[in-house]
Amino acid sequence: SVLTIASEPISRHDPPPPCVSLNSGRGTFLLLARAAAAAAAAAAMGVEPVPPHSELQVYVGDANVVVQPLVKQRGVTQVDTLSVDLRTGSVQRLDSAPQRGPAVSVVAVLGAQRLYKGYALVVATEAAVVANVLGADIYQIKSTKLITSEEARLSKENKPLLRLLSDGADPEGSGRAMYFSYYYDITLCSQRIADVANDTSTAMKFSANRADKDFFWNFAMSRSMIDAGAHRFVMPCIMGFVRQVPNLVLRQVKGARAHRTATLTLIARRCVQRAGTRHWRRGADTSGYVANYVETEQLLQLEPEEGTDVPTVASYLVLRGSIPIMWTELPNIKYKPTRVIAPSDTLGPTLAKHMEVLRTNHKEVTAINLVNQHGGEGKLCDAFKFAVDQYNSGGGKGLHYVAFDFHQECGTKRYERMSILWDQIKDDFARHSFFLHGANGTLSRQRGAMRVNCIDCLDRTNVVQGVLGRKSLDAILSQLGLLAEGVPMSDTYPDVEQEFKVLWADHGDAVSMQYAGTGAMKSGFTRTGKRTYGGLLDDGFKSVSRYYLNNFQDGKKQDAVDLITGAYAPEPGTSMPKSARRSPLIPLLMAVVLIYFGFLNIARADLSRQSLLLDVIPSVLGPILVGLAVLYFTAANGKYLVNRPVLCYELAATVTKPKKS
Repeated sequence: SVLTIASEPISRHDPPPPCVSLNSGRGTFLLLARAAAAAAAAAAMGVEPVPPHSELQVYVGDANVVVQPLVKQRGVTQVDTLSVDLRTGSVQRLDSAPQRGPAVSVVAVLGAQRLYKGYALVVATEAAVVANVLGADIYQIKSTKLITSEEARLSKENKPLLRLLSDGADPEGSGRAMYFSYYYDITLCSQRIADVANDTSTAMKFSANRADKDFFWNFAMSRSMIDAGAHRFVMPCIMGFVRQVPNLVLRQVKGARAHRTATLTLIARRCVQRAGTRHWRRGADTSGYVANYVETEQLLQLEPEEGTDVPTVASYLVLRGSIPIMWTELPNIKYKPTRVIAPSDTLGPTLAKHMEVLRTNHKEVTAINLVNQHGGEGKLCDAFKFAVDQYNSGGGKGLHYVAFDFHQECGTKRYERMSILWDQIKDDFARHSFFLHGANGTLSRQRGAMRVNCIDCLDRTNVVQGVLGRKSLDAILSQLGLLAEGVPMSDTYPDVEQEFKVLWADHGDAVSMQYAGTGAMKSGFTRTGKRTYGGLLDDGFKSVSRYYLNNFQDGKKQDAVDLITGAYAPEPGTSMPKSARRSPLIPLLMAVVLIYFGFLNIARADLSRQSLLLDVIPSVLGPILVGLAVLYFTAANGKYLVNRPVLCYELAATVTKPKKS
């Protein structure tokens, strides 16, 4: 159910809330409910980890907004205060007296967005708990609000921009699936949280300063607040997916203890860089960032073993992202748009940049390429392989490339043939391992990551990532003595297996909805383990829906994402770039009517008349030929008739088709 946060407010001088401590003789690893900061180390230094504000009150003036934590105690004379000037964007953090009067209750401040005239404060007014990791609730934003001055709201230049901002922050629009946590570093995976906890200088920072900027969805909007030192008002959010299956009962294979209770959580973090929609963001940019880059973490938490209060935490990380070379596939009304690949001399350097990004957090990468190895996709496959060869021959490290033609090998229903792929990657999988921490400290670390892609990095990718998730869970349970060696999870825990399938299918649908506008194709297999004719029909419906959305809706959605993530920064005193958004509806309708009219006249023609040919030419062939000509003209000029983004079109057209001389 949707709820408003109702925890007790924490003043600036209150001690931090209880955190979950994982102690070992070799050091202390804290997966903090808020901040991954070592409480013992903090006390020794005389420094107190400061939690973020939860319940907030927003007081709106004519052109100034004051945000304060809800004060429930009497006698409080000074409270932490955020002041935002909606005309100039000036942000201040100060101690001031509690405000009085009407206020907007909010659960998080998402940031201050610059407009063409003035600024807008973006706040979340409702959130729902979707998971709990080590005592820390994770929330999904359910309602947002834009707060602007009347002058900014009535500005003609601002109106289209405010519509985009509203859509980009709307949980029912392009801002669907935004998550945050007051007491957990949601932008970091468990292994990185452990590393932060072991570095006191980093652990003592505010959560906004520890957050990974690549997954900090509202970082651009929050930057002015961070610069002003208003860290307790900053709430790092991710875009992606968070769901949890609690109270799983697992049995010990050996030992006196009969069972252990576990919680399985899936967290997907979408990268802020090169974010967007299916056809308006493809491939890589010159900085090495790729479209539809998502880091998915499968997190297993088990209750403490007997004799200890330390829970066991196991984490496995898998990646997806567009083929990491520069290529485009701009919508042009055709079902399969024209694919353009950058010149061969750019392929290796672009991949090298991407590997720099990956190896920052993943020392070794196995790139699993699932695209067709023949036809149109085959050219892209060859270009990827060429880039890999350039990278490896040039001294590049940490990359193992595996090509698996998913459609050729598995067809529509032969998914058992994915065992062929598993045989190719199982050694890498074993070497990468997973992160595992328990009462005796860190038992293993993940030393590499599987990076999976197809063309969209959605449907085929979801299927393979689901398999990797199951293999990692089997390996973790086996190491913990909760699953016999070599026995699949489905045989020992059929109920857990079913929950696992639904969790990964929901994850695939959510990631697909954000990028393509529909749920994932092939999700029936992920959800049930079977490929059915009903699933094939569902895939057909989703394919048609994607065609419509990608050609006639996604331009506006791309603009909203570019605004929220900071890819586009409005310049004061200017206005939105002009670009006519034409529609192919009228010419297409005209063509259909003409062709229909021509065929209708065939039925009306008097076949007994000697002048039949003279009747057929003007009344039958004429409308049909004109209709076909209109269709040809529409297809030839389709790129001008689709719904194009206007804010950052150049980020879509990283490669253009050479003009004919």
